[in-house]
Amino acid sequence: MSDIVNVEKICKDYQLGTHVVHALVDVDLRIGTSEFLSIVGPSGSGKTTLLNLIGCLDVPTSGSVRMFGEFETSKLDDRATTLLRRDRIGFIFQTFNLLPVLNVLENVALPLELQQVAKPEIARRVSELVEEVGLTEFARHRPDELSGGQRQRVAVARALITNPQLVLADEPTANLDHDTGMAVLELMLEMNRSHGTTFVFSTHDPKVMGIAKRIVTVEDGRIKEDRNVA
Repeated sequence: MSDIVNVEKICKDYQLGTHVVHALVDVDLRIGTSEFLSIVGPSGSGKTTLLNLIGCLDVPTSGSVRMFGEFETSKLDDRATTLLRRDRIGFIFQTFNLLPVLNVLENVALPLELQQVAKPEIARRVSELVEEVGLTEFARHRPDELSGGQRQRVAVARALITNPQLVLADEPTANLDHDTGMAVLELMLEMNRSHGTTFVFSTHDPKVMGIAKRIVTVEDGRIKEDRNVA
């Protein structure tokens, strides 16, 4: 199993007034193809910072983040970073981040529009994926006409529509009830099985930990435990 993420000795510091906050300290982490991994820990432990560094939303103060065996993120210019995120990484946020003026089909299609994929191909792929996540009958609905679970399914479909190698999910069940959260997690697990997509979650939700195949525990900016559970 090849590594698609290779984090080596990263530190991330933030200046807070006259103080320096050490969000991450000497973190090493390798993530392989097709993994289903949860990064867990209390609020302020550094798990979201780690997810942001993996997702090329930030760069480390020191150390390196190498993606897909090819790219060291701190050495990429803005255009290369944008293209890497656009073409190879999907994001799922706890607040969904759907565009309120677009319907389900349009929200899911947006990443393909940005890639300038041909319209007939967009229509075909979006229709198939919206059906796969069980939202065909809601295809013309806008986000404010959907339940929380339905909106999260749209977010999952949007993250997967470009067939990314890696999907990063920051607290994806935080705003969902238990049954809806489990349904969304099962959907992502099925996508992992059927598409081989690597999923990395930042969470403190026991439901996510219970379905993960590997759990990385972060405390005070350091990895305290890394274990396979399935």
